Amino acid sequence: MNYAEHAYTTGCRELDELISKSLYRGALLIVGHPGAGKTTLASQICYANAKRGKKCLYVTFYEDKEKLFKNTARLGIDLASAELVGLFKYVKLPAVSVDEFLSTFTGLLEKEVYDVVVIDSVNPVLERVKRREEQRAILLNFFYQLTGAFTGLLVLVAEVPLGKETVDLGSIEFVTDAVIYLKHRVEYGLLSRVMELRKLRGAPISVVEVPFLIVEGGGIRVFKPPRPERVLTGGEKPLHTTISIVPELVGLMKPGDLVYISYPPRGRTPLVIVPLLDLAVTNDMKTLIISYKYALYEVRDLFIEVFKHYFNVEPAIAKRALDKYFYIVSFNPSAYSYTHLQMVIAELIERVDPGIVAFHGGEIFRAITRDPADFWVNYINMLLWLKNKGKLVFRYCARVDPYWTRMHESLSDIVVRVYYSRERGLLKPIFYIWRRGSEAKVFDYSSLDLERSVKDVERLVELIKQRLGD
Repeated sequence: MNYAEHAYTTGCRELDELISKSLYRGALLIVGHPGAGKTTLASQICYANAKRGKKCLYVTFYEDKEKLFKNTARLGIDLASAELVGLFKYVKLPAVSVDEFLSTFTGLLEKEVYDVVVIDSVNPVLERVKRREEQRAILLNFFYQLTGAFTGLLVLVAEVPLGKETVDLGSIEFVTDAVIYLKHRVEYGLLSRVMELRKLRGAPISVVEVPFLIVEGGGIRVFKPPRPERVLTGGEKPLHTTISIVPELVGLMKPGDLVYISYPPRGRTPLVIVPLLDLAVTNDMKTLIISYKYALYEVRDLFIEVFKHYFNVEPAIAKRALDKYFYIVSFNPSAYSYTHLQMVIAELIERVDPGIVAFHGGEIFRAITRDPADFWVNYINMLLWLKNKGKLVFRYCARVDPYWTRMHESLSDIVVRVYYSRERGLLKPIFYIWRRGSEAKVFDYSSLDLERSVKDVERLVELIKQRLGD
């Protein structure tokens, strides 16, 4: 059998990559607590394969058709359209005896040929048989034989009570080729969703647990832990700048670079966002700004002030430039488990698809993180994921803890530390700058070539106006 011709999909690229070798035929078991997303994943598998021209049968004992279609449609799973073209068949069966179910189900398969068959769920069938020996016999004599004769993908859904993580239904896991557990976790009073890949026949399991999210309009999304490899979307071409002092100090920045900028908690200069503005405008590149401290309007006000103070750009033009180049969001990180927040941010990044991603206020995690090891595992995964996607990443943090600052810096390609010195009663910023593979530099803002800088800023302002059509 040619795998490429007979492969099935879960409708989620990252999940397909994790379990692809178990998705060409056989049985997939989806297990989870009530409300964990089992029906969503089963429906998504049906719809994703129907879009590939594969015919799907969905057998259920509980789900009302209208309710199922309505709920899944909100997630981008349009079962009604698949039904309309004859690629999806919904059948609701009464909770009858095992013999009656087997007879009815076999009759459905004899009438039509299906590529994907879903049973949601197997609990009403097997729970009618109290003895485990009889449950095992049904599984071995029916489902196991079915997976041998059935040339498509059989998706079985099973529910486990809250507080349990095993299926007590006659060793159903034994007869399936792949087992996916969907779990709820409560971490410090906050909900996170985790998918456990418990069994993948024919494929080594290198990743056991992955966070997932149920996305409005997007269905089940999985965050696949990345390898430390750099896949640049723009090749090795560096990004351009208009303000010439930027590449002189930090070198040429490339897609995938990780930039870390830190400053004292009691002293911050808006100068640190000037390179971000320069790169976004010069390269005509959408930039996503995620703040963990400020509201959206506060971030906008800060950027407008920088445009006005350093670039001499009037607020009306600054607002239009912000709307063109910057997508700004704010999150309260204490309202999410870190696993859930990571998934929300990953989904946001894929939806917005920016060239540059800037995080502001990351020092907050030092205060709210109870398990630093868990934070760093998730954080490193996020940075590698962004690097592999070719995103230029800026992180702005106050230095509130020496250990956390050193860890952030060790994970960066470019490090900028802002200090202050007192001169004639005034504080002036001094920048310590290091780039991977080069010697560190110290830059005093007062030593700036003002004449050249003014000309660079004028060119950047003209470029902004040209891009805005002024």
